[in-house]
Amino acid sequence: MSGVLNEVARFISAPGADAVKALLSSKGSVSIPLGAVTCEDGTALLKQANAVTGYSQIANKEIVINIPVNTNPANGLALGFTTALPIDMDPAYPVEVHVLVGKAANTDALTLDCEVYPTGVANVANSDIQLTAATAIVAAGSELTFKCGVPAEFTKGGLSVVLTLGGTNDGDAVYIYSIWLEYTKLLLNG
Repeated sequence: MSGVLNEVARFISAPGADAVKALLSSKGSVSIPLGAVTCEDGTALLKQANAVTGYSQIANKEIVINIPVNTNPANGLALGFTTALPIDMDPAYPVEVHVLVGKAANTDALTLDCEVYPTGVANVANSDIQLTAATAIVAAGSELTFKCGVPAEFTKGGLSVVLTLGGTNDGDAVYIYSIWLEYTKLLLNG
C-alpha cells in the first residue's frame, strides 16, 4: 500500500498528498476530551480539591484528571464517558480504548480496568465487550490499551465506557492525561 501512496504523492501537491494518505489510511481515532469524563453515575468532575477526584494542572503544565492520594478503590471510584462509533469503522476488527495514565509516585500497586457497553437502535443494556484484563499503572506513565470486540449490529451506535481504579491507594495520586479510541476503517463500501 505504501508504494501506491508514494506514487500518488508524486503527482499531487504536499497538502493534497497528505489528504489522500489520510483517506487511504486503515487506522482511525476518536479523541475523548477529558471534559467529557464524569463519575460513573454522570456527576460532573470539578476542579480537584482535597480528597475529591477532579481536574488539576500539574506544575503549571499538563491538565489532567487527578485521582488524589488516599482515594480508596474499594469505595467504588469509577469514571465514565460515552461516544458514538465512527461511521467508517470496520466491525471485523476490534476497537481499542487507549488511556495515557501515570502515578505521582510509585508507592502503591494500582490498576485500571475498563468496561465497554455497546448501544444501538432498539438494542441497549448489553454486556461488557471489553476483552483486556485490568492493567497495572506505572509511575512514569504508560499507555494502557483495552481491546473490544464490537458486534456488527452496533456499527451505527455508541459505546459507554467505565474506567475503574483498582488496588490500594495509600500514597499515590493517579493522573489521567488523555483518552482516545482507535479503530480500523472500512476503506471500501460494497
